[in-house]
Amino acid sequence: MKGAVVDVDGTVLRGESVLEGACEGLEALREESVRVCFVSNNPTVTSEDLAVRLRNLGIEARDGETLTSASLTARYVEENCAAPVHVTGEKAVVDALCEQGIDVTETPAEARTSVVSIDRGLSYGDIRAGYEATRAAEDYVCTDPDSVVPTGDGDIPGSGAVEAAVSRSAGREPFVVGKPSEYSGRAVLDALGTSPGETVFVGDRLDTDIALGESVGATTAFVNTGVSDGDAESSPHTPDHVLESLAGIADLL
Repeated sequence: MKGAVVDVDGTVLRGESVLEGACEGLEALREESVRVCFVSNNPTVTSEDLAVRLRNLGIEARDGETLTSASLTARYVEENCAAPVHVTGEKAVVDALCEQGIDVTETPAEARTSVVSIDRGLSYGDIRAGYEATRAAEDYVCTDPDSVVPTGDGDIPGSGAVEAAVSRSAGREPFVVGKPSEYSGRAVLDALGTSPGETVFVGDRLDTDIALGESVGATTAFVNTGVSDGDAESSPHTPDHVLESLAGIADLL
């Protein structure tokens, strides 16, 4: 095993707290010289922001070891979509787009691409603007499919909930960038520089983390520390290994 794709929220962190066993598991990976890539569907932070967040909580995160759906979405839009871009979402998505040199507009009618994402301050006016931008735009993109996300105050509605409102009203379905899309699978393997057979995908969500590992043909390890706890029997996705926490990766290695 040469590479590990490690989910963040629900696997390493819950809110601003480090989950039990996370440090032990990451230390085991480092000791075996396994390359680590922290991959998060959280679009409220850029990849650089995530690295800072991890370091502030005492988690080693080296340069180039973090990817978030906000930054992946900006990369996807730059490669495949037209500008200007209208964003229904939070500041990190806008920041990531601007870092790629992509023009962003607040006027829905000007949009050639509509991007939707979680927005914890979402109003009816925001949904309406997202609807109008999506109806006007050539391309429609969602940062990630997560319907709910774990926080220190419990699970909250995620990007999937916002996307559902905009898609239902606009009568369109978006291209979803984050896990478990093929686009995100290629991106994380490129970041690690490993093949699927050399890589383990670790996470708490069967429908994203485990599904992504399955889609690229990698080994998968499900941890019982997040929002998908207890869903294994009813899910179409079957992990190769089930761990009580990330600390179990030591035995797996």
